[in-house]
Amino acid sequence: MFRAVLVDDESYDLEGLRRLIPWNELGIEVVCSENRPLAALHYIDNHEIDLLITDIKMPVISGIDLSRKAIERNPGLKTVFISGYQDFQYAKQALDLKAHGYILKPVDDDELVGVLRGAVEALEQERIPKAKAELAGTIASFPFIHNDILQHLLEGNLEPATLHAFLQLYPLDLHFESACCALVEVDDMLQRIGQGPEKVGMELDQLIAKIGSYIAETGIGRWCRVNRSQIGLICTAEPASVEQRLQALVEHVRESGAFTVTASYGKPVTSLEELADSFAQAKTFMNGKMFVGKNRVIPPSLIKPGITKDVKDLSVVLEAMFGAMAGYKLLHICDCIDELFEVAALFEHPVKVYQFSIHIATRLEAYLGTLNETFESLLGWGIHQTDIIHSLETVEDIKRWLRNTLFQISEILFMKKQHKNRRLMEHIDVYVRERLADNLTLREIANHFAYSPNHLGVLFKEYAGESFNEYLVRLRMEKAIELLGQHQYKIYEVADRVGYKNIAYFSRQFRDYYNITAADYRKQS
Repeated sequence: MFRAVLVDDESYDLEGLRRLIPWNELGIEVVCSENRPLAALHYIDNHEIDLLITDIKMPVISGIDLSRKAIERNPGLKTVFISGYQDFQYAKQALDLKAHGYILKPVDDDELVGVLRGAVEALEQERIPKAKAELAGTIASFPFIHNDILQHLLEGNLEPATLHAFLQLYPLDLHFESACCALVEVDDMLQRIGQGPEKVGMELDQLIAKIGSYIAETGIGRWCRVNRSQIGLICTAEPASVEQRLQALVEHVRESGAFTVTASYGKPVTSLEELADSFAQAKTFMNGKMFVGKNRVIPPSLIKPGITKDVKDLSVVLEAMFGAMAGYKLLHICDCIDELFEVAALFEHPVKVYQFSIHIATRLEAYLGTLNETFESLLGWGIHQTDIIHSLETVEDIKRWLRNTLFQISEILFMKKQHKNRRLMEHIDVYVRERLADNLTLREIANHFAYSPNHLGVLFKEYAGESFNEYLVRLRMEKAIELLGQHQYKIYEVADRVGYKNIAYFSRQFRDYYNITAADYRKQS
């Protein structure tokens, strides 16, 4: 992924850039988006970046000056300028800086995507010879590239041709006659969140580094960090010794600190293309931790056929439940909880029901991490908050607790999303009310606020509960009622002041809306 910084002193333009461009599809990660140019400059001074997308005319420091300083820090930087001014002097300065693109507002999404694709292609062409010279055939000393390519291998989300071309330049020296994939997960993450995100994050970084060093020293294989609490591993040991070597890793972590880990592994592979299947198996078996326990190795043989079905079903239902939570679909959350606890009904001992519930909560906390949230940030949970699960006496009590928790999180996530859009909608409302007499369209509004019409239409419907056209008609009818009460205005003048140039169309619209004609309403007022 190439790292990009977005800068625009207009907050709505910045938000439009951040939300409407398919950054991930382009292979770009937005590492900083700022409406304060000096704050962006501070970030650039302290971080390596690949792309700068900036407005040209800004207070304090212009986009041109910002670009000059950024290029001093990152000589290979690609810059895309966005300007509301058709001024040759701006374009000339951009050309002097060898800018990769110069786009006028209102921004055309397709035009910007095309420019960014070209910038990414140029960066990729420059990266290969540069990396080849620096790496001299190996990626071991570059953790970022090393981690990225291994994760792509494990997840299976790279085109075969792209993957093989990369591996020709940077061979991983994998021996597929004796390889399989494993997953190492830090235990009890849920119980650690009360220590504070920053502290937990620092401790995890240290632990992951120690595990990585141990893997390198013992020659188990190649590893990468999958997320903040999991490591993916391509084991190159003999199949018969994989479990033994993973067990040694588990014991090493247990003996060296306050953390413990659980490991699982998938089937042996014979080719590059089979790595993703083996890793998917390891992830499925890791879901069986709630059945067989933690702080151990979970081999395929330990997951019995009946449990395997439950584990696979569990993964599907959890994914659906978390998706419903993020999408504010409360009824679907209830359905998923009922489905989950159909599995719990088969447990022979209450302890396993509690383990099952803790497992769900742990998976929920991991999912929140993908949204850059935690239980602490959303609910203010402390370290002992989940102890409440052990005080619940029945499955119905646990289901009720889980349902309330998911409802709270779903509501908070929804309100956060609404809050982001509230200021935009307030500005749109002011803009429309001041121009009711004009021929307003959704496209014109979208262009003014630097959004695509389709996207703004969706945002408007989600926020206001009505389409933009319904909203516009409502405002015009409300204003018409107000003006009709002021008898100095003729009806055709009222129509003109609320944006209707055709008196017949206004009269029909008024009658349809209020079930009375404008003339009859005036007589009654």
